[in-house]
Amino acid sequence: MGEAAEQTARDRKLLLLKYLIVIIPPLIIYLIPTTQTFTQDMKVFFIITLVAILLWALELINLIVVALALPVAFILSGVATAGDVYAPWSQDLPYLVLGALILSAVFEESGLMKRLAYWFILRGGGSYKGIIYALSTSGFIVAFLVPGSLARIALYAGMAFGIIKALGLKKFSKGSVGLLFGAYNAAVTASFVSLTGVEPMLVFNSQLESIGMEGASWLQYALHNVPITIIWTYVMAFMITKIFKNEEEVEGKSYFQQQYQVLGKLSMSEKKVTIILIVLVALLATSSIHGIALGWIFIGMTFICFLPGINLADDNTMAKTNFGMIFFITATMAIGQVSAVVGAGKFISESLFPLMTIGGTTFTVIATWVLSVVVNFVLTPFAASATMAIPLAELSQSLDISPLPLAYSFSHGLYQLLLPYESTLPLLLFSYMAMTYKQFLKYFSIQMVLNVAFIALIAIPYWYLIGLL
Repeated sequence: MGEAAEQTARDRKLLLLKYLIVIIPPLIIYLIPTTQTFTQDMKVFFIITLVAILLWALELINLIVVALALPVAFILSGVATAGDVYAPWSQDLPYLVLGALILSAVFEESGLMKRLAYWFILRGGGSYKGIIYALSTSGFIVAFLVPGSLARIALYAGMAFGIIKALGLKKFSKGSVGLLFGAYNAAVTASFVSLTGVEPMLVFNSQLESIGMEGASWLQYALHNVPITIIWTYVMAFMITKIFKNEEEVEGKSYFQQQYQVLGKLSMSEKKVTIILIVLVALLATSSIHGIALGWIFIGMTFICFLPGINLADDNTMAKTNFGMIFFITATMAIGQVSAVVGAGKFISESLFPLMTIGGTTFTVIATWVLSVVVNFVLTPFAASATMAIPLAELSQSLDISPLPLAYSFSHGLYQLLLPYESTLPLLLFSYMAMTYKQFLKYFSIQMVLNVAFIALIAIPYWYLIGLL
């Protein structure tokens, strides 16, 4: 009973500390005197935004509840109108994400994704290294087929655990942890081949369009990122096989042959999904020709899945959809919208960005990556891209360069982390409790160092080569 009382007291102290963290920083901002450049509206905007960010980071209040309250706070404070804060709902991004979430559930239910992954693994020979490389290779295809990153990580993580069990690998062993990171590499790293596979980039794109600047089309994004992403993904696959080298060689080809045979012949659902995917990719690739926004394409294809005769989705599919995520995304986008209204974006760019431009364009692209890594400690990837997109766009205008290299560099930085809480994707992987934090830190700290080298030595020269910089 004494231990329970002590634990309760500790919990109360921790809760009090969290609330102090939420209250004190906004209070400090409140005490800063206003000037011609730091206006009253700007001060109120920073206070409201910081409170929301801290509530999200410390998980004191449900994430969606905070997302619902944030736009209302902007309206009631008088810093923006309802038209300003709810402008994201008139853009296609929320509907793109909604359609992507539903389609991801449809594709997962069909079994086509597992069939593809097992096919690639068999081509890799079924050895430990072969599985890592095969998973990574399948990730390039699945990135186009399953737009939702959470769906991809859940799919690959589940597959990895099945492989670990089948091969008899021990929990926390180098081999089992390596397979988990191989799954992460396939689900997340390889997804940079597709615009719809990188959600922060979609948010960045939408914010650019909201201020009259062109974002990347689906085909443009592929041209700018597919070649270098293939290199980056295989670099990470090689790194995994070296730092998490399996203690004993495994041969799992018979297991994968058995699993592949269990799937049987291509089902009618898989055939229908294949046709849907072909049409979806064709529409995405030709969006610059027909002019239909990506969001409307996803909603249209989602609708087709529910049609009589198609029957790829039903009420159970909808029950798997996380509708709350849409409110979170629009709330983070509202931060960017209101930032532009009160001039906060310009204030940030004028205050911070002179330091990012002291060494030329290459330095600025790398500095953008550093900014992203730092911001990711306190902001979710969605919120970070929504908040910083407009200031970075203004920076690119001042340098007379395209905002896209900064957007790409910023997006890469958002996936470099040291703590599991920084993003839901590695957090989901870590939450399986099949790796130690030491192993987690080892992988992501090495990835961070390699990623900045990749941006500097491969990505930037490639963007110069194709005329993007």
